[in-house]
Amino acid sequence: MRILLSILSDYLQPNFLLIKEMEGHYDELVFVSTPEMEKKEKGVHLEKALNLEPNSIKRIITTEDDFKTTTDTLFSQLPTEEGTTYIVNITGGTKLLSLALYEYLKNKNATFYYIPIGKNTIRNIDNTEIEQLSYRMNLKEYLTLSGLSFESDNRLIHTATETEGLFGLCKDKGFNMSRITKIKNAHEQPTAEDKRYYSGTWFEEYCYNRLKKELKLDDKFICKSAKIFRKGSETNDNEIDIMFMKENLLYMAECKVTTFGKFTSPKDTIEEYLYKLAAIAKDFGLRVNSFLLTLQDTTKMSPESLKNLKKRMKILGIKDLIDCNRFSMNEHLLAENKDVVSIKTPIHNGEEKLPSTPSFVRTEVPKLNVKILGKIKL
Repeated sequence: MRILLSILSDYLQPNFLLIKEMEGHYDELVFVSTPEMEKKEKGVHLEKALNLEPNSIKRIITTEDDFKTTTDTLFSQLPTEEGTTYIVNITGGTKLLSLALYEYLKNKNATFYYIPIGKNTIRNIDNTEIEQLSYRMNLKEYLTLSGLSFESDNRLIHTATETEGLFGLCKDKGFNMSRITKIKNAHEQPTAEDKRYYSGTWFEEYCYNRLKKELKLDDKFICKSAKIFRKGSETNDNEIDIMFMKENLLYMAECKVTTFGKFTSPKDTIEEYLYKLAAIAKDFGLRVNSFLLTLQDTTKMSPESLKNLKKRMKILGIKDLIDCNRFSMNEHLLAENKDVVSIKTPIHNGEEKLPSTPSFVRTEVPKLNVKILGKIKL
């Protein structure tokens, strides 16, 4: 008998990943849980993500802060037949609970694994062996593990080519939307969909298309216009412009053509969106990458305002703010390195007519290797 033991905690993604990674290498799943985790239905969330019936997996319910009680519970409930082997995921739970599980099983033909958060690796703690995870979670699996569900609308009002052309026109006009008739007079468009599209949805569609293409994401890994639902709720709690999974990490982005509104300072409105992102991210686990995407030019903010904004982003855990200057660069939006990247960018002649077959230019951005040797105090 080969048993895979998982300690349940608030963050279930490591449990799920090891279970998927070890498929075919175990005969039975067992969850080690606590009254608090049972109250939060963490085991049910994990079962649902694994496409199993609720409460179909055996639970060992124990305390999380009493070493002896935990070891006694394990002794009374774990199988002791000769030949039983254990695969143990000690990533979740309290330190005391993980330690009790290790102490009890270390001499009972058990292998202990740990999955570092934010890294797609598995560590065998007995021999420091590190292996790469091959499984990649999709959006539905990740959100189910968080006790959430979602609905999304990936339908495009206009084709990706048309939307890319509109972005190119905005770029030619210096991202001054008042110079583009269809955007300026969006309320005069003949259909409700076009009114919504030219009022700002076009930018959400552009970001969605670009990220999907640059990151090579299948439909199950990315969505736009996501409505998030908690268990038992018929109304959504939050809406997110774009969500996607990449390398088992969740990314979410708000897409705003401009953050100017009723506020006199652009910083105030930007911070409003940043607070929204930070509040939503709390529902999605320990490591969420949140972005604000905008065609506003943040370089026009005062140095002090920009400094305060960056400080606020760090406090709120916002990964980055990408403005029109970054959108104009010939590199991937979320690129973290500055290697040469080639991206096709539409050429326009400054007219508002969007070509049906736009021409393209390929621009190489050279990699700059700069070595800082010291600094001079002036």
